[in-house]
Parts: sequence; C-alpha cells; structure tokens
Amino acid sequence: MSESIEFLSAVLLVSKDPKRLANFYREVVGLPLEDEEHGETEKHYGCELGDLHFAIHPLANFEGAGSGVGSVKLAFTVFDMAGFVKKIESKGIKLAYPPKDTGFALMTAFSDPDGNYIEFTQLSDRWFKHLESRKQKGIDVVSRWQKSKS
Repeated sequence: MSESIEFLSAVLLVSKDPKRLANFYREVVGLPLEDEEHGETEKHYGCELGDLHFAIHPLANFEGAGSGVGSVKLAFTVFDMAGFVKKIESKGIKLAYPPKDTGFALMTAFSDPDGNYIEFTQLSDRWFKHLESRKQKGIDVVSRWQKSKS
C-alpha cells in the first residue's frame, strides 16, 4: 500500500455565519448542501461533489481555529458557462472578470459573502480526456481503495 497522499477527501469552510454562507452556496451557486449533525459537531452543511465532501462549519466545530479569508481558493466545475453566468448575474452577483479561455478551461470568478474568492471552470475536452486516462489506469479514489483491500 502506498504511503503517499493521492486524493483530496474534503474541503471544509469555517464561517462565523455558516447558515448565511450555506444559503449562498445553495441558492446562488447551486450546491446541494444538506444539514448535517454528527458526533460532537454542531449543525453544519455538507454535500458530495464528485468524490469530495464539501462542507460549511461554524467556528465551534474547530476549537482553536479561526475563520477568515486566506490564500486557499476554490474552483468548481460547471458544464455550461454561459448558462451559469446568466443565472449568477440574474441573482445580482458581480463577476470578478468575464469568462475567459485559459486553454484548459473557460473561467470566471466572484467572492462569496465571507470574502472567499471562488472560481468556476468549464473544463476543456483535453482536460476530461486526461482525467479519463487516469481513471483507465486505475488512478481514481475508488480503484485505489479497492486495491488497498486486496
């Protein structure tokens, strides 16, 4: 079994106002966040995005940790950039820049209510072919987990 880190399992945002932030991600961005409460954690909001767990937590769930805007940026995949931009702008959200082609994706961005800068990418066919090739080689989280069990 490999001791190296190969996959990201979760992205957790910590907020002073997690309900407000979760509502923004649900209603504006369109994430399927659900209320969660387990173990000794206070109510928070989470969903699965591909193989990754995404959640928004209150400060109390991370004792000693703070919240704030740092150097971590989020990037979400969309499959219809024009439709996504139209939806976002109809909700009064100002884009940081209009969609631009970077060669591997069409990209745009804006900030969430906590000030986190979030990007949205419509990945190119070339990038999806790259991901497909990795999966065919068994370089995906489920294949690696299955290999670890044998």
